[in-house]
Amino acid sequence: MSLRFMVALPVLALLLSGCGGLRSRAEPEQLYVLQPPAAMPAGPRVEATLQVLRPVAQPGLDTSRIALLQPGNRLDHFDGGRWAGPLEQVAEALFVRALRGSGRFAHVASDGAAMGADFVLALTLRRFEVEYPSAGGLPVAHVVLECTLSSRREHRQLAGFDVVTQSPATANRLGPVVEAIERAAQDASRQLVAQSADIAGRAQDEVRKAPPAR
Repeated sequence: MSLRFMVALPVLALLLSGCGGLRSRAEPEQLYVLQPPAAMPAGPRVEATLQVLRPVAQPGLDTSRIALLQPGNRLDHFDGGRWAGPLEQVAEALFVRALRGSGRFAHVASDGAAMGADFVLALTLRRFEVEYPSAGGLPVAHVVLECTLSSRREHRQLAGFDVVTQSPATANRLGPVVEAIERAAQDASRQLVAQSADIAGRAQDEVRKAPPAR
C-alpha cells in the first residue's frame, strides 16, 4: 500500500503530588495521511481551471481522530493514531492531488488559492469512518461524499452527485483499518475525478454550441 504515516513525539505527562512531580512517558501516537491512487480513469481533458473548496465534515467527523462506528450507531474513535490534521484538511489534500494527477483539468487549485477558477467543486464528507458489523467480523471502511460542481463564470450550479465507496479491512488493527480507509478514499477519488471532469466537459460543450447572444 502507499499508506504513509508519521510518528508523533512522545507526550510527557506531569503528575503532581504533594511532594513534587512524577513524569511518565506515553506510547508514541501514529499520525496518518492518505495517498492518491496511482492510476486514474482516462478521459478527455477539460481546458479549464477547477477549485476544490475545503470539504465540510459531518458532525462527529470534524476532528483529526480516526472514527469508528459501533453497532447501534455509536460513534467512537481509535486510540494510538489519528490523521495528521483535521479530517477536512486531509481529505482536501487527497482529492486535490488526485484531481491534479489525473490530468483531466488544465489546473486544479485548493481552497486557499487566490484565483478565479472556471469551475468550483464543493464536498461534504457524509461518511469517512470504519464500521463494525453488528453480526461481528472484520470492520469495513466507508467513504461517502456529497458533491456539487458549479460554474463560476455562469454563476450557476451544474450538477450534484454522490460518491459512495467501501473497503473491508484485512485485520482488526489500526494499520489495516487505515489502509482500508485509504482504499475506499482512493476509489472515491477515481469516481470524483471521472464525474467532475465529465460534467465540466459537457458544460463547456454546451457553451460552445450555444448561439451567440444578440
